[in-house]
Amino acid sequence: MGNDEVYEKIRSNYELLCNIIRQSVSGPQLRVDLSKIEEIINKKIPDTLRKNAPEDFYELYTDFKSEYEKFRDFILYDKLIGKNIIALGGGFSSGKSSFLNALMGKMVLPADIDPSTSVPTYIVSGEKHNVMGINVFDAKVPMQPRDIKKIAHGFGEVEDDEDEMVADAVTLGHVLESIFFSTPLHKYDNIAFLDTPGYSKPDSEKYSAKTDEQIARGQLNSSNDILWFVQADAGTITEEDITFIRTLHEDIPKLIIVNKADKKNLSDLKDIIAKIKSTLDIKGIRYVDVFAFTSRLDQVEDDELNAFVERDMVHIKKQIEIWNSQGYESNFARNFKVLFVRCKEFYEDEIDVESRKLTRLNTSITKLMAEDIDAEILEPLQLMVREAQKNVNELRDISKKLKELQDEFFTEIKFISDMVAIAMPEPSEIDLLQDKVKNPMLLIEEYKKEKGIQTDPSVADMLQSVFAGMEPVINKHAGGSEYRDELLNVMKELCDVQAEEIHINDVYKKTVEYAKMLKTVRE
Repeated sequence: MGNDEVYEKIRSNYELLCNIIRQSVSGPQLRVDLSKIEEIINKKIPDTLRKNAPEDFYELYTDFKSEYEKFRDFILYDKLIGKNIIALGGGFSSGKSSFLNALMGKMVLPADIDPSTSVPTYIVSGEKHNVMGINVFDAKVPMQPRDIKKIAHGFGEVEDDEDEMVADAVTLGHVLESIFFSTPLHKYDNIAFLDTPGYSKPDSEKYSAKTDEQIARGQLNSSNDILWFVQADAGTITEEDITFIRTLHEDIPKLIIVNKADKKNLSDLKDIIAKIKSTLDIKGIRYVDVFAFTSRLDQVEDDELNAFVERDMVHIKKQIEIWNSQGYESNFARNFKVLFVRCKEFYEDEIDVESRKLTRLNTSITKLMAEDIDAEILEPLQLMVREAQKNVNELRDISKKLKELQDEFFTEIKFISDMVAIAMPEPSEIDLLQDKVKNPMLLIEEYKKEKGIQTDPSVADMLQSVFAGMEPVINKHAGGSEYRDELLNVMKELCDVQAEEIHINDVYKKTVEYAKMLKTVRE
Protein backbone atom coordinates (compact mmCIF):
# COMPACT_ATOMS: atom_id res chain seq x y z
CA MET A 1 0.00 0.00 0.00
CA GLY A 2 1.47 3.36 -1.06
CA ASN A 3 1.89 6.35 1.23
CA ASP A 4 -1.00 8.19 -0.44
CA GLU A 5 -3.30 5.21 0.12
CA VAL A 6 -2.19 4.89 3.73
CA TYR A 7 -2.82 8.58 4.29
CA GLU A 8 -6.25 8.44 2.63
CA LYS A 9 -7.29 5.41 4.71
CA ILE A 10 -6.14 7.05 7.95
CA ARG A 11 -7.96 10.27 7.03
CA SER A 12 -11.16 8.33 6.25
CA ASN A 13 -10.96 6.46 9.56
CA TYR A 14 -10.33 9.70 11.45
CA GLU A 15 -13.40 11.33 9.88
CA LEU A 16 -15.58 8.35 10.83
CA LEU A 17 -14.23 8.42 14.39
CA CYS A 18 -14.92 12.17 14.73
CA ASN A 19 -18.41 11.72 13.31
CA ILE A 20 -19.37 8.90 15.67
CA ILE A 21 -18.10 10.41 18.93
CA ARG A 22 -19.33 13.96 18.40
CA GLN A 23 -21.38 15.24 21.32
CA SER A 24 -23.66 17.56 19.36
CA VAL A 25 -24.57 18.46 15.82
CA SER A 26 -26.21 21.50 14.31
CA GLY A 27 -29.98 21.63 14.42
CA PRO A 28 -32.45 20.10 16.88
CA GLN A 29 -32.12 16.37 17.54
CA LEU A 30 -35.77 15.98 18.51
CA ARG A 31 -38.93 17.59 17.22
CA VAL A 32 -40.44 17.67 20.69
CA ASP A 33 -39.33 18.42 24.24
CA LEU A 34 -39.03 15.17 26.22
CA SER A 35 -37.58 16.71 29.38
CA LYS A 36 -40.86 16.53 31.36
CA ILE A 37 -41.53 12.92 30.47
CA GLU A 38 -37.92 11.96 31.24
CA GLU A 39 -38.15 13.64 34.63
CA ILE A 40 -41.21 11.54 35.41
CA ILE A 41 -39.43 8.35 34.32
CA ASN A 42 -35.99 8.99 35.78
CA LYS A 43 -36.89 10.85 38.98
CA LYS A 44 -40.54 10.97 39.98
CA ILE A 45 -41.38 7.28 39.56
CA PRO A 46 -38.27 5.98 41.44
CA ASP A 47 -38.62 8.64 44.15
CA THR A 48 -42.30 7.85 44.71
CA LEU A 49 -41.89 4.08 44.84
CA ARG A 50 -38.44 3.68 46.38
CA LYS A 51 -39.66 2.97 49.94
CA ASN A 52 -42.22 0.33 49.14
CA ALA A 53 -42.50 -1.39 45.74
CA PRO A 54 -43.36 -4.84 44.34
CA GLU A 55 -40.58 -7.43 44.34
CA ASP A 56 -40.51 -7.38 40.53
CA PHE A 57 -40.34 -3.59 40.33
CA TYR A 58 -36.84 -3.63 38.83
CA GLU A 59 -38.02 -5.79 35.92
CA LEU A 60 -41.17 -3.68 35.51
CA TYR A 61 -39.17 -0.46 35.56
CA THR A 62 -36.58 -1.83 33.10
CA ASP A 63 -39.34 -2.84 30.67
CA PHE A 64 -41.00 0.55 31.16
CA LYS A 65 -37.77 2.38 30.30
CA SER A 66 -37.20 0.09 27.30
CA GLU A 67 -40.68 0.94 26.05
CA TYR A 68 -39.85 4.62 26.40
CA GLU A 69 -36.57 4.09 24.50
CA LYS A 70 -38.59 2.52 21.68
CA PHE A 71 -41.01 5.48 21.80
CA ARG A 72 -38.03 7.82 21.62
CA ASP A 73 -36.60 5.84 18.69
CA PHE A 74 -39.86 6.43 16.82
CA ILE A 75 -39.43 10.17 17.35
CA LEU A 76 -35.74 10.20 16.43
CA TYR A 77 -36.39 8.14 13.30
CA ASP A 78 -39.91 8.85 12.09
CA LYS A 79 -39.74 6.12 9.42
CA LEU A 80 -40.55 3.71 12.25
CA ILE A 81 -43.95 5.33 12.84
CA GLY A 82 -46.73 3.09 11.59
CA LYS A 83 -44.45 0.05 11.37
CA ASN A 84 -44.95 -3.24 13.19
CA ILE A 85 -41.69 -4.11 14.95
CA ILE A 86 -40.45 -7.67 14.42
CA ALA A 87 -37.64 -8.25 16.90
CA LEU A 88 -35.07 -10.98 16.40
CA GLY A 89 -34.22 -12.64 19.70
CA GLY A 90 -32.10 -15.48 20.98
CA GLY A 91 -28.75 -16.16 22.54
CA PHE A 92 -25.72 -14.28 21.35
CA SER A 93 -24.44 -15.45 17.94
CA SER A 94 -27.58 -17.51 17.23
CA GLY A 95 -27.69 -16.32 13.61
CA LYS A 96 -30.03 -13.33 13.74
CA SER A 97 -27.93 -11.06 11.52
CA SER A 98 -27.27 -13.90 9.07
CA PHE A 99 -31.02 -14.47 8.77
CA LEU A 100 -31.64 -10.81 7.93
CA ASN A 101 -28.83 -10.85 5.40
CA ALA A 102 -30.40 -13.90 3.73
CA LEU A 103 -33.83 -12.23 3.78
CA MET A 104 -32.40 -9.10 2.13
CA GLY A 105 -30.43 -11.17 -0.37
CA LYS A 106 -27.22 -9.29 0.44
CA MET A 107 -24.72 -8.90 3.28
CA VAL A 108 -26.10 -5.76 4.93
CA LEU A 109 -25.26 -6.51 8.58
CA PRO A 110 -22.03 -7.80 10.12
CA ALA A 111 -22.18 -11.30 11.57
CA ASP A 112 -20.06 -13.17 14.15
CA ILE A 113 -19.11 -10.05 16.07
CA ASP A 114 -18.03 -9.49 19.64
CA PRO A 115 -20.89 -8.90 22.14
CA SER A 116 -19.51 -5.54 23.22
CA THR A 117 -19.55 -4.20 19.66
CA SER A 118 -23.07 -5.27 18.71
CA VAL A 119 -25.62 -2.46 18.35
CA PRO A 120 -29.44 -2.75 18.24
CA THR A 121 -30.29 -2.10 14.59
CA TYR A 122 -33.65 -1.18 13.04
CA ILE A 123 -34.09 -2.00 9.34
CA VAL A 124 -36.93 -0.46 7.32
CA SER A 125 -37.88 -0.28 3.67
CA GLY A 126 -36.65 2.76 1.75
CA GLU A 127 -36.00 3.95 -1.78
CA LYS A 128 -32.25 4.14 -1.19
CA HIS A 129 -29.63 3.01 1.33
CA ASN A 130 -29.54 5.37 4.28
CA VAL A 131 -27.91 4.83 7.68
CA MET A 132 -28.15 6.89 10.84
CA GLY A 133 -26.81 6.13 14.30
CA ILE A 134 -27.55 7.53 17.74
CA ASN A 135 -24.45 7.79 19.90
CA VAL A 136 -24.15 7.77 23.69
CA PHE A 137 -24.36 11.58 23.67
CA ASP A 138 -27.83 11.36 22.00
CA ALA A 139 -26.48 12.93 18.82
CA LYS A 140 -27.68 11.77 15.40
CA VAL A 141 -24.78 10.38 13.39
CA PRO A 142 -25.14 10.17 9.58
CA MET A 143 -23.30 7.10 8.30
CA GLN A 144 -22.65 5.00 5.21
CA PRO A 145 -23.74 1.33 4.96
CA ARG A 146 -20.08 0.26 4.90
CA ASP A 147 -19.57 1.97 8.27
CA ILE A 148 -21.80 -0.59 10.03
CA LYS A 149 -19.25 -3.32 9.39
CA LYS A 150 -16.37 -1.07 10.39
CA ILE A 151 -18.02 -0.19 13.72
CA ALA A 152 -18.70 -3.82 14.58
CA HIS A 153 -15.56 -5.55 13.34
CA GLY A 154 -13.18 -2.67 13.87
CA PHE A 155 -11.46 -0.16 11.66
CA GLY A 156 -8.22 1.75 11.56
CA GLU A 157 -6.01 -1.23 10.73
CA VAL A 158 -3.41 0.14 8.31
CA GLU A 159 -0.27 -1.47 6.82
CA ASP A 160 2.71 0.25 5.21
CA ASP A 161 4.63 -0.68 2.03
CA GLU A 162 6.41 -3.49 3.86
CA ASP A 163 3.14 -4.94 5.20
CA GLU A 164 3.99 -3.76 8.69
CA MET A 165 1.05 -2.73 10.90
CA VAL A 166 0.92 1.06 11.15
CA ALA A 167 -2.30 1.23 13.21
CA ASP A 168 -4.36 -1.41 15.03
CA ALA A 169 -8.08 -1.91 14.54
CA VAL A 170 -10.55 -0.50 17.06
CA THR A 171 -14.29 -1.10 17.48
CA LEU A 172 -16.83 1.60 18.26
CA GLY A 173 -20.04 -0.31 19.00
CA HIS A 174 -19.86 0.77 22.64
CA VAL A 175 -20.36 4.45 21.73
CA LEU A 176 -23.54 3.84 19.70
CA GLU A 177 -26.95 3.29 21.28
CA SER A 178 -28.76 2.23 18.11
CA ILE A 179 -28.56 2.19 14.31
CA PHE A 180 -31.36 2.91 11.83
CA PHE A 181 -30.95 1.42 8.37
CA SER A 182 -33.26 2.19 5.44
CA THR A 183 -32.76 0.03 2.34
CA PRO A 184 -34.62 -0.98 -0.86
CA LEU A 185 -33.53 -4.56 -0.10
CA HIS A 186 -36.20 -4.58 2.64
CA LYS A 187 -39.40 -5.68 0.84
CA TYR A 188 -41.93 -5.34 3.68
CA ASP A 189 -43.45 -1.86 3.81
CA ASN A 190 -45.31 -2.29 7.12
CA ILE A 191 -42.47 -3.95 9.06
CA ALA A 192 -39.36 -2.72 10.81
CA PHE A 193 -36.95 -5.49 11.80
CA LEU A 194 -35.07 -5.00 15.06
CA ASP A 195 -31.81 -6.94 15.17
CA THR A 196 -31.06 -7.21 18.89
CA PRO A 197 -27.57 -8.06 20.23
CA GLY A 198 -28.97 -11.16 21.94
CA TYR A 199 -28.95 -11.97 25.64
CA SER A 200 -26.39 -13.36 28.06
CA LYS A 201 -26.07 -13.72 31.82
CA PRO A 202 -23.48 -11.80 33.88
CA ASP A 203 -21.50 -15.00 34.53
CA SER A 204 -21.28 -15.81 30.82
CA GLU A 205 -18.01 -15.24 28.95
CA LYS A 206 -20.09 -13.57 26.21
CA TYR A 207 -21.68 -11.10 28.61
CA SER A 208 -21.54 -7.37 27.94
CA ALA A 209 -23.70 -4.37 28.85
CA LYS A 210 -25.23 -4.59 25.36
CA THR A 211 -26.36 -8.21 25.86
CA ASP A 212 -27.60 -7.91 29.44
CA GLU A 213 -30.76 -10.02 29.65
CA GLN A 214 -32.73 -7.20 31.30
CA ILE A 215 -32.03 -4.93 28.31
CA ALA A 216 -32.69 -7.73 25.82
CA ARG A 217 -36.04 -8.52 27.46
CA GLY A 218 -37.09 -4.89 27.31
CA GLN A 219 -36.27 -4.70 23.59
CA LEU A 220 -38.25 -7.85 22.82
CA ASN A 221 -41.21 -6.95 25.05
CA SER A 222 -41.62 -3.65 23.21
CA SER A 223 -42.00 -5.40 19.83
CA ASN A 224 -45.15 -6.55 18.03
CA ASP A 225 -43.81 -9.95 16.96
CA ILE A 226 -40.72 -12.03 17.75
CA LEU A 227 -38.50 -14.33 15.72
CA TRP A 228 -36.65 -16.48 18.26
CA PHE A 229 -33.48 -18.23 17.07
CA VAL A 230 -32.21 -21.60 18.26
CA GLN A 231 -29.03 -23.17 16.91
CA ALA A 232 -29.49 -26.65 15.47
CA ASP A 233 -26.14 -27.57 17.05
CA ALA A 234 -27.78 -27.35 20.49
CA GLY A 235 -30.08 -30.27 19.69
CA THR A 236 -33.10 -28.53 21.23
CA ILE A 237 -34.10 -25.29 22.86
CA THR A 238 -32.00 -24.67 25.98
CA GLU A 239 -33.34 -24.31 29.50
CA GLU A 240 -31.84 -20.79 29.53
CA ASP A 241 -33.94 -19.90 26.47
CA ILE A 242 -37.06 -21.35 28.09
CA THR A 243 -36.46 -19.34 31.27
CA PHE A 244 -35.89 -16.17 29.27
CA ILE A 245 -38.93 -16.64 27.00
CA ARG A 246 -41.11 -17.07 30.10
CA THR A 247 -40.24 -13.48 31.06
CA LEU A 248 -41.52 -12.12 27.72
CA HIS A 249 -45.08 -10.93 27.25
CA GLU A 250 -47.17 -14.01 26.58
CA ASP A 251 -49.37 -12.30 23.99
CA ILE A 252 -46.52 -11.39 21.61
CA PRO A 253 -46.51 -13.97 18.77
CA LYS A 254 -43.25 -15.94 18.69
CA LEU A 255 -42.01 -17.86 15.67
CA ILE A 256 -39.18 -20.24 16.59
CA ILE A 257 -36.43 -20.64 13.97
CA VAL A 258 -33.95 -23.52 14.13
CA ASN A 259 -30.92 -21.91 12.52
CA LYS A 260 -27.88 -23.52 10.87
CA ALA A 261 -30.05 -26.44 9.75
CA ASP A 262 -27.39 -27.40 7.17
CA LYS A 263 -25.29 -28.86 9.99
CA LYS A 264 -27.79 -31.67 10.67
CA ASN A 265 -29.17 -34.56 8.63
CA LEU A 266 -32.90 -34.62 7.87
CA SER A 267 -33.81 -37.21 10.51
CA ASP A 268 -31.98 -35.36 13.29
CA LEU A 269 -33.41 -32.01 12.17
CA LYS A 270 -36.98 -33.34 12.32
CA ASP A 271 -36.30 -34.79 15.77
CA ILE A 272 -34.93 -31.43 16.96
CA ILE A 273 -38.03 -29.57 15.71
CA ALA A 274 -40.35 -32.15 17.31
CA LYS A 275 -38.43 -31.97 20.59
CA ILE A 276 -38.58 -28.16 20.64
CA LYS A 277 -42.34 -28.22 20.05
CA SER A 278 -42.83 -30.83 22.77
CA THR A 279 -40.70 -28.86 25.23
CA LEU A 280 -42.57 -25.61 24.55
CA ASP A 281 -45.93 -27.38 24.89
CA ILE A 282 -44.94 -29.01 28.18
CA LYS A 283 -43.63 -25.70 29.55
CA GLY A 284 -46.87 -23.97 28.53
CA ILE A 285 -45.16 -21.50 26.17
CA ARG A 286 -47.31 -20.34 23.28
CA TYR A 287 -45.65 -20.11 19.88
CA VAL A 288 -46.70 -19.70 16.24
CA ASP A 289 -44.63 -22.60 14.86
CA VAL A 290 -41.12 -24.02 14.65
CA PHE A 291 -39.28 -23.94 11.30
CA ALA A 292 -35.78 -24.77 10.07
CA PHE A 293 -33.51 -22.25 8.38
CA THR A 294 -30.01 -21.91 6.97
CA SER A 295 -28.26 -19.12 5.14
CA ARG A 296 -26.24 -21.77 3.30
CA LEU A 297 -29.00 -23.66 1.49
CA ASP A 298 -26.93 -23.77 -1.70
CA GLN A 299 -24.33 -25.83 0.18
CA VAL A 300 -26.80 -28.53 1.30
CA GLU A 301 -26.09 -31.52 -0.94
CA ASP A 302 -28.76 -33.87 0.44
CA ASP A 303 -31.80 -33.31 -1.82
CA GLU A 304 -34.39 -34.29 0.78
CA LEU A 305 -32.84 -32.07 3.46
CA ASN A 306 -32.56 -29.24 0.94
CA ALA A 307 -36.25 -29.56 -0.01
CA PHE A 308 -37.35 -29.77 3.66
CA VAL A 309 -35.43 -26.67 4.73
CA GLU A 310 -36.49 -24.78 1.61
CA ARG A 311 -40.17 -25.49 2.40
CA ASP A 312 -39.68 -24.26 5.96
CA MET A 313 -38.01 -21.09 4.70
CA VAL A 314 -41.05 -20.48 2.49
CA HIS A 315 -43.28 -20.88 5.58
CA ILE A 316 -41.14 -18.35 7.48
CA LYS A 317 -41.54 -15.81 4.68
CA LYS A 318 -45.30 -16.45 4.55
CA GLN A 319 -45.59 -15.72 8.28
CA ILE A 320 -43.63 -12.49 7.86
CA GLU A 321 -45.94 -11.56 4.97
CA ILE A 322 -48.96 -12.18 7.25
CA TRP A 323 -47.48 -9.83 9.85
CA ASN A 324 -46.71 -7.33 7.09
CA SER A 325 -50.35 -7.39 5.90
CA GLN A 326 -51.68 -6.48 9.34
CA GLY A 327 -52.43 -2.84 10.02
CA TYR A 328 -50.25 -1.18 12.64
CA GLU A 329 -51.69 -1.14 16.14
CA SER A 330 -49.75 0.92 18.68
CA ASN A 331 -49.01 -0.98 21.89
CA PHE A 332 -47.31 1.92 23.65
CA ALA A 333 -50.22 2.78 25.97
CA ARG A 334 -50.82 -0.83 27.00
CA ASN A 335 -47.13 -1.53 27.58
CA PHE A 336 -46.62 1.69 29.51
CA LYS A 337 -49.61 0.87 31.68
CA VAL A 338 -48.19 -2.47 32.86
CA LEU A 339 -46.01 -0.83 35.53
CA PHE A 340 -48.83 1.30 36.91
CA VAL A 341 -51.30 -1.61 37.00
CA ARG A 342 -48.87 -3.99 38.72
CA CYS A 343 -47.92 -1.38 41.34
CA LYS A 344 -51.58 -0.43 41.85
CA GLU A 345 -52.46 -4.09 42.51
CA PHE A 346 -49.52 -4.41 44.88
CA TYR A 347 -50.58 -1.41 46.99
CA GLU A 348 -54.21 -2.53 47.04
CA ASP A 349 -53.14 -5.97 48.30
CA GLU A 350 -50.77 -4.47 50.89
CA ILE A 351 -53.45 -2.06 52.12
CA ASP A 352 -55.87 -4.97 52.40
CA VAL A 353 -53.35 -7.04 54.41
CA GLU A 354 -52.50 -4.15 56.77
CA SER A 355 -56.18 -3.22 57.17
CA ARG A 356 -57.13 -6.77 58.14
CA LYS A 357 -54.23 -6.83 60.60
CA LEU A 358 -55.46 -3.54 62.04
CA THR A 359 -59.00 -4.90 62.39
CA ARG A 360 -57.78 -8.02 64.18
CA LEU A 361 -55.62 -5.99 66.55
CA ASN A 362 -58.47 -3.60 67.41
CA THR A 363 -60.81 -6.54 67.97
CA SER A 364 -58.28 -8.19 70.30
CA ILE A 365 -57.76 -4.96 72.27
CA THR A 366 -61.50 -4.46 72.63
CA LYS A 367 -61.94 -8.00 74.01
CA LEU A 368 -59.01 -7.64 76.38
CA MET A 369 -60.26 -4.28 77.67
CA ALA A 370 -63.62 -5.86 78.38
CA GLU A 371 -61.80 -8.33 80.63
CA ASP A 372 -60.10 -5.48 82.50
CA ILE A 373 -56.60 -6.50 81.41
CA ASP A 374 -53.66 -4.49 82.79
CA ALA A 375 -52.70 -1.47 80.63
CA GLU A 376 -49.08 -2.62 80.43
CA ILE A 377 -50.20 -5.77 78.61
CA LEU A 378 -52.27 -3.72 76.13
CA GLU A 379 -49.50 -1.24 75.40
CA PRO A 380 -47.55 -3.45 72.89
CA LEU A 381 -50.78 -4.18 71.03
CA GLN A 382 -51.62 -0.48 70.89
CA LEU A 383 -48.15 0.22 69.49
CA MET A 384 -48.79 -2.41 66.83
CA VAL A 385 -52.11 -0.72 66.03
CA ARG A 386 -50.39 2.62 65.55
CA GLU A 387 -47.73 0.99 63.37
CA ALA A 388 -50.33 -0.80 61.24
CA GLN A 389 -52.36 2.41 60.87
CA LYS A 390 -49.19 4.26 59.86
CA ASN A 391 -48.44 1.61 57.22
CA VAL A 392 -51.97 1.84 55.84
CA ASN A 393 -51.75 5.63 55.62
CA GLU A 394 -48.35 5.50 53.90
CA LEU A 395 -49.54 2.88 51.41
CA ARG A 396 -52.65 4.88 50.61
CA ASP A 397 -50.53 7.99 50.15
CA ILE A 398 -48.19 6.16 47.74
CA SER A 399 -51.15 4.68 45.87
CA LYS A 400 -52.65 8.16 45.49
CA LYS A 401 -49.34 9.59 44.24
CA LEU A 402 -49.01 6.67 41.83
CA LYS A 403 -52.40 7.50 40.29
CA GLU A 404 -51.37 11.15 40.00
CA LEU A 405 -48.11 10.07 38.33
CA GLN A 406 -50.03 7.85 35.91
CA ASP A 407 -52.33 10.74 34.95
CA GLU A 408 -49.39 13.13 34.57
CA PHE A 409 -47.38 10.64 32.52
CA PHE A 410 -50.16 9.77 30.10
CA THR A 411 -51.22 13.40 29.70
CA GLU A 412 -47.66 14.31 28.72
CA ILE A 413 -47.10 11.26 26.50
CA LYS A 414 -50.42 11.90 24.74
CA PHE A 415 -49.41 15.52 24.09
CA ILE A 416 -46.09 14.39 22.58
CA SER A 417 -47.71 11.57 20.59
CA ASP A 418 -50.15 13.97 18.93
CA MET A 419 -47.27 16.19 17.82
CA VAL A 420 -45.40 13.33 16.12
CA ALA A 421 -48.46 11.35 14.91
CA ILE A 422 -48.01 8.27 17.11
CA ALA A 423 -51.30 6.61 18.09
CA MET A 424 -52.03 6.98 21.81
CA PRO A 425 -55.38 6.85 23.67
CA GLU A 426 -56.61 9.85 25.63
CA PRO A 427 -55.37 9.85 29.26
CA SER A 428 -58.94 9.33 30.47
CA GLU A 429 -59.20 6.22 28.27
CA ILE A 430 -56.10 4.59 29.76
CA ASP A 431 -58.08 3.28 32.74
CA LEU A 432 -60.41 1.52 30.31
CA LEU A 433 -57.61 -0.48 28.73
CA GLN A 434 -58.24 -4.04 29.78
CA ASP A 435 -55.89 -5.27 32.49
CA LYS A 436 -57.36 -8.68 33.17
CA VAL A 437 -59.93 -10.79 31.39
CA LYS A 438 -62.79 -11.39 33.80
CA ASN A 439 -65.00 -14.44 33.70
CA PRO A 440 -68.20 -13.29 31.91
CA MET A 441 -70.32 -15.49 34.20
CA LEU A 442 -68.96 -13.59 37.21
CA LEU A 443 -69.90 -10.30 35.55
CA ILE A 444 -73.43 -11.61 35.00
CA GLU A 445 -73.67 -12.80 38.60
CA GLU A 446 -72.49 -9.40 39.88
CA TYR A 447 -75.03 -7.62 37.68
CA LYS A 448 -77.85 -9.91 38.83
CA LYS A 449 -76.91 -9.32 42.47
CA GLU A 450 -76.75 -5.55 41.96
CA LYS A 451 -80.16 -5.46 40.22
CA GLY A 452 -81.80 -8.11 42.41
CA ILE A 453 -82.54 -10.35 39.42
CA GLN A 454 -83.54 -13.96 40.05
CA THR A 455 -82.82 -16.57 37.34
CA ASP A 456 -84.52 -19.89 36.80
CA PRO A 457 -81.76 -22.50 37.47
CA SER A 458 -83.10 -24.62 34.61
CA VAL A 459 -82.06 -21.90 32.12
CA ALA A 460 -78.40 -22.22 33.12
CA ASP A 461 -78.63 -26.03 32.88
CA MET A 462 -80.21 -25.73 29.45
CA LEU A 463 -77.51 -23.34 28.17
CA GLN A 464 -74.76 -25.52 29.58
CA SER A 465 -76.25 -28.54 27.81
CA VAL A 466 -76.63 -26.71 24.49
CA PHE A 467 -73.08 -25.38 24.42
CA ALA A 468 -71.39 -28.47 25.89
CA GLY A 469 -68.41 -29.59 23.83
CA MET A 470 -68.37 -26.48 21.65
CA GLU A 471 -64.99 -24.83 21.12
CA PRO A 472 -64.80 -21.04 21.42
CA VAL A 473 -64.16 -19.18 18.15
CA ILE A 474 -61.51 -17.01 19.75
CA ASN A 475 -59.17 -18.88 22.10
CA LYS A 476 -56.70 -16.13 22.92
CA HIS A 477 -56.69 -13.77 25.88
CA ALA A 478 -58.33 -10.46 25.04
CA GLY A 479 -56.12 -7.40 24.72
CA GLY A 480 -53.04 -9.04 23.22
CA SER A 481 -51.68 -9.27 19.70
CA GLU A 482 -52.55 -12.99 19.37
CA TYR A 483 -56.15 -12.13 20.26
CA ARG A 484 -56.03 -9.39 17.61
CA ASP A 485 -54.66 -11.80 15.00
CA GLU A 486 -57.35 -14.41 15.67
CA LEU A 487 -60.06 -11.74 15.66
CA LEU A 488 -58.76 -10.48 12.31
CA ASN A 489 -58.96 -14.00 10.86
CA VAL A 490 -62.57 -14.34 12.01
CA MET A 491 -63.46 -10.98 10.44
CA LYS A 492 -61.76 -11.89 7.15
CA GLU A 493 -63.64 -15.21 7.00
CA LEU A 494 -67.05 -13.68 7.69
CA CYS A 495 -66.68 -10.36 5.87
CA ASP A 496 -65.36 -9.20 2.51
CA VAL A 497 -62.59 -7.09 4.01
CA GLN A 498 -58.79 -6.94 3.85
CA ALA A 499 -56.61 -7.09 6.95
CA GLU A 500 -55.18 -3.62 6.37
CA GLU A 501 -58.72 -2.18 6.36
CA ILE A 502 -59.40 -3.44 9.89
CA HIS A 503 -58.26 -1.19 12.71
CA ILE A 504 -58.91 -2.74 16.12
CA ASN A 505 -58.07 0.53 17.88
CA ASP A 506 -60.89 2.29 15.98
CA VAL A 507 -63.33 -0.25 17.39
CA TYR A 508 -61.89 0.43 20.82
CA LYS A 509 -62.30 4.19 20.37
CA LYS A 510 -65.93 3.78 19.32
CA THR A 511 -66.51 1.66 22.43
CA VAL A 512 -64.99 4.38 24.60
CA GLU A 513 -67.13 7.06 22.93
CA TYR A 514 -70.23 4.93 23.50
CA ALA A 515 -69.28 4.42 27.17
CA LYS A 516 -68.83 8.17 27.61
CA MET A 517 -72.23 8.80 26.02
CA LEU A 518 -73.92 6.33 28.38
CA LYS A 519 -72.20 7.95 31.35
CA THR A 520 -73.44 11.39 30.25
CA VAL A 521 -77.01 10.11 29.82
CA ARG A 522 -76.97 8.54 33.31
CA GLU A 523 -75.67 11.73 34.86
